[in-house]
Amino acid sequence: MLINIVSGESLMRSLLRKFILIFLPIALIASIFLSVAMGSVNIGVEKVWGILLSNVGIPIPVTWTEGERAIVLVLRFPRAIAAIVVGGMLGIAGVAAQGLFKNPIAEPYIIGISSAAGFGTAMTLSLGLYFLGMFTSPIISFTTAILAIGIIYKLSQTRYRLSMSALLLSGIAISFFFSALTSFLLYTSEEQIHYIMYNLMGSFWGVTWTEVYILFSIFVFGIISLFYLGRDLNLMVFGDETAQTTGVNVERSKKWILLIMTVLTSVTVAFCGSIGFVGLIIPHLMRFIVGSNHRALIPATGIAGGILLLWADVLARTLIAPLEIPVGIFTALLGGPFFVYLVLKRKKEGEFA
Repeated sequence: MLINIVSGESLMRSLLRKFILIFLPIALIASIFLSVAMGSVNIGVEKVWGILLSNVGIPIPVTWTEGERAIVLVLRFPRAIAAIVVGGMLGIAGVAAQGLFKNPIAEPYIIGISSAAGFGTAMTLSLGLYFLGMFTSPIISFTTAILAIGIIYKLSQTRYRLSMSALLLSGIAISFFFSALTSFLLYTSEEQIHYIMYNLMGSFWGVTWTEVYILFSIFVFGIISLFYLGRDLNLMVFGDETAQTTGVNVERSKKWILLIMTVLTSVTVAFCGSIGFVGLIIPHLMRFIVGSNHRALIPATGIAGGILLLWADVLARTLIAPLEIPVGIFTALLGGPFFVYLVLKRKKEGEFA
């Protein structure tokens, strides 16, 4: 009887997992059309559909104005795609962090990657560094993030292996250090303080198709790389020694995961500012729904992270339109209580005893 109940629960969970994996892409496509239609100027979904079809050469009766066409193709559609891609990047970076630290409350922002990248972005804006054009900020942000990870890695390295506890504590210390440097730049950049703060708080305003292409390329690199490392992440959950005995080069995998997390996070900060907690909320929810197999968890989190950030951006630009609220505020409002919930849950389960 017990075996039948257990097998029945496994079957239900398997069916739920398949349903979610089918439902997520459908929800993503529907969210794109709805989000592009919504704004200070409401454009019907049927018009959005018509504009997009006509833009790819499909003949369709024109029911929209040139102004509506420009709003869809120049302003809202690239913005929606950017939000989805960035949400996906932050989501899969969160999966990598939680798998690496074996901790459901870990995310890239906690170990100082975001703070270091944010300092690079603030330095670029405050000093007016544009020697590589639009690539200047991402390159400097990535460089400062890599510098931070290098320091953290050295501090966390023991004689035989990488200490995850030391890495987490070192990351927190580095995060405070780079946050202090960013605050100093803000203090000494009185004329640009509002512009720098707005960029660092997270926004998709004014995003271009060129930036979307760059973000999408980095996202594809990240999700393919982490999917390939999914087996290693699955085995590392059972401990480094166990993973080592099954043929996993644990230290090499950890280095690659840290590098991928750094690339994903630093690029999002450079182009769109600091948008926290997406990498905390979505991986945790998707793990509950689709299970802990990283080969399923990574793509599911990529899609769900995109949906979450897309609707957070819709709220940011419509709640008090025509004024726009930085999207990082909405993710923080969601993430703060969720983080407290996770802490209380783990406390209740005795993990902090």
